[in-house]
Amino acid sequence: MKFGFGVNPQGVDEVVSAGVQAEALGFDRIGLWDSPLGHREVWMTLGAVAAKTEKLRLGPWVTNGITRHPVVTAAAAATLDDIAPGRVILGVGSGDSGVYNLAGVGSKLADLEEFVVAVRGLLTTGRAEWRGQSLAIDWPGERDVKIFVSAHGPKATRLAGRIGDGVIVGSGVSPEAIHSARDLIAAGCEEAGRDESQIETWWMAPWYISEDGEQAKNDALWHLTSLVHHWSRTGGKGMFPEELREGIIKLGSGYHLRSHGDPSPEEKAQYAAEAERLGVADYLRRRFTISGTPAEVCVQMAEAAQAGALNLDCANAAPKGRVMVRPTNFHTLVRPLLQEQSAMATGTAHVH
Repeated sequence: MKFGFGVNPQGVDEVVSAGVQAEALGFDRIGLWDSPLGHREVWMTLGAVAAKTEKLRLGPWVTNGITRHPVVTAAAAATLDDIAPGRVILGVGSGDSGVYNLAGVGSKLADLEEFVVAVRGLLTTGRAEWRGQSLAIDWPGERDVKIFVSAHGPKATRLAGRIGDGVIVGSGVSPEAIHSARDLIAAGCEEAGRDESQIETWWMAPWYISEDGEQAKNDALWHLTSLVHHWSRTGGKGMFPEELREGIIKLGSGYHLRSHGDPSPEEKAQYAAEAERLGVADYLRRRFTISGTPAEVCVQMAEAAQAGALNLDCANAAPKGRVMVRPTNFHTLVRPLLQEQSAMATGTAHVH
């Protein structure tokens, strides 16, 4: 198994420190949000992290094709590859807070596909077609920058399997959610005549870990509103049990993107109370979070791995000054249990 986490970059020094610590603790990768209203500029911050690390993979997790032109994105990724050769991973999505907070609207899937294809063309051949125009970039040469497509809904997940070098799955980490997403990725690969085994898939969920398991689960409650607000714009039909769907959509529609990643204590309390009031907290917590005591989290991660989720990504929205709290809790409290479990069980995935 491999582990990584995202960062809502609220200070360059803290993010650089987090990158250095992540590398020392054996995390595979770190990703930075591209959301300029509330966070530091993603590519400049990534350059600072790259200069202080040697092995850690890094990149935007995720950027978008609304606020970033394909040539600008390809040039930024190639420049980062100059600083960190072979370590750059480019997460791309339809756009969330980084778009909506700038009075924009997220990409349609066809536009997202065109953007991904254009950026890949620019990074591999220096040429691309985009929106009926011929684009060019002369200096990068051929770059091996993997493009990961972020996907929450069924259509996006299938698209990601068809066009992505990798997939960032945001539709849940329960075994049933994992099986469903894997089927969609496989279908997308089949459409494109691709080998599914060559697609690197990361499974995104917030990790909340404490010896006080109930406290950890309560701490995770606010995050549910953030995780389901994606579907408040689409209705989430087919994504949730029908008897819960109305409550889930109502919960997500109350999320404030202006404070995305770092809500006030009052907002967190409001989100948690609303999830409980609507009767969706238990279902959403099980599907979308990894939370509880170290032993409970170990079981949840092992179940996810058994279902096929071997790369786990912590959705690490955190207040300034606390970026490394949850990754460190995982490393200290859970990783030893996973390593012990792996050593005892023949044929299980190795824990890095």
